[in-house]
Amino acid sequence: MIKKLRKQLTALYTITTGLILTAVVIGVLAASTRDARQKSLENFQNNILNIAARIQAGTTIDWTWLSKMENSGDLIIHIEDNGTPFLYSGSWTPLTARSVLLERAREQALSEGINTSVPPVSSSLLRSSVFTIAGDQNDHYYASALVFPSQNGFQSLILLSYQNPAASGLYKQRFFLLFLEAAGLAALFTVSWFFVGRSLKPIEMSRKKQNEFIAAASHELRSPLSVIRSSLSAIPAAPDRQEQFLKNIDNECCRMSHLINDMLLLASADAGSWSFRPEPLDVDTLLIETYECFEPICLEKNLKLSLDLPESSLPHIMGDKHRLLQVLTILLDNALTYSPAGGTIRISAALNEKKSSLILAVEDEGCGIPDEIKKHIFERFYRADDSRTGKQHYGLGLSIAKELVSLHGGTISVTDSSIGGARFLIRLPVK
Repeated sequence: MIKKLRKQLTALYTITTGLILTAVVIGVLAASTRDARQKSLENFQNNILNIAARIQAGTTIDWTWLSKMENSGDLIIHIEDNGTPFLYSGSWTPLTARSVLLERAREQALSEGINTSVPPVSSSLLRSSVFTIAGDQNDHYYASALVFPSQNGFQSLILLSYQNPAASGLYKQRFFLLFLEAAGLAALFTVSWFFVGRSLKPIEMSRKKQNEFIAAASHELRSPLSVIRSSLSAIPAAPDRQEQFLKNIDNECCRMSHLINDMLLLASADAGSWSFRPEPLDVDTLLIETYECFEPICLEKNLKLSLDLPESSLPHIMGDKHRLLQVLTILLDNALTYSPAGGTIRISAALNEKKSSLILAVEDEGCGIPDEIKKHIFERFYRADDSRTGKQHYGLGLSIAKELVSLHGGTISVTDSSIGGARFLIRLPVK
């Protein structure tokens, strides 16, 4: 599913940005084409003025000059004197026959009232507009016709200019821009694939953890269900042990209830619907009440519980008493499980040097936690022994503790205890 989503998002981003890039390329091409045409039109009009001025001045016009002019601007020059064409066949061969192009230019000029075959009715110069003539080979030309009086009658000029895309550099520019666009699309695809992958990585990790959580929860639920089923099956075969089997069923039901409650708590944390009622909290009182609650339990297990508080009262913090008591209960419950008989469990509290945070500590004399797995113990269903055979804990308690501490804007960590076991540190902000 993640791979499919990555492909879809990459395609969406590439297409979206590709459309923008294409629009920019089209805009550049349009502007370049417009500028090239404008420049070509200006050159054509300058050529009209130069040739017309030379004709009107009576300067000698020979084949050499005409050939030079035509070759310099892809021109077709047709001059008539009193309706008689100059004996000049042109210096280059256009794609469409010269005669065909000249005839089309005459017709267009005639439609504007300019007849190059008859003398003008006035002594002023007659000139058509600049128009475009299309050839038979998809070739295009600027054209214009002029008729002006002379001493011996009249002269006319029909001038065409071939619009050669290759000569204007438009073909090269188009291919270059198309290459840039293709390269840009490839780069956009690569970048989109990379960044979409990075963006989806947390989702993929979350999904993986969710699957692992479901698998682990299924594993943990399977054990008590197996015991319940086995006990129920054994009751008819051994009715004299019915009380023991019923007790086993009750214990396993309690275990399942505890596991399901923990899972619901974590689900609430993931959904952001965990109830949290902060209020000014007296930490001294909270720790003393916790100590008094766990001292009898420690005595039953032949463990010593100590409470170390500073001489001056600890500052009040904003917190949920029930949630913080839940965190301390999880840590003390772990300490009770892993501490050997005759050991000591210590609860302590102090302010940091800057007095900006309150540090609560729970440490024991248990087996400790190796450095390489300290970073994993707050993961769901993780236990230091990684065997999942113990029935006291499911590996959810520390995950719940972490979520609850984060809810208070604090952090929880673990270090080696000075008395030989593990030392859990809760850092809460002082406001």
